Amino acid sequence: MIAALAAIFILQNRSSVSIALFWTNVTTPLWLTLLAVFVLGWLVGVLTSWRRAAVKKRK
Repeated sequence: MIAALAAIFILQNRSSVSIALFWTNVTTPLWLTLLAVFVLGWLVGVLTSWRRAAVKKRK
C-alpha cells in the first residue's frame, strides 16, 4: 500500500524545480526535493529525541 502511494506521488510530482541556496542553484525533480526535505526533517527529529533521552537518562 505504501509503495503504491509512493509511486503515485512520484508520478504526480515529476516536474523540475529550481532551488537557489546561497551561491548554488540546483534543478531537481519536485519529488526528489520533497523526499530530501522529509529525510532531513526525520533525521533532525531522531537526533533530537536521542539527545533528549540521553539528557533525561543522566538525571
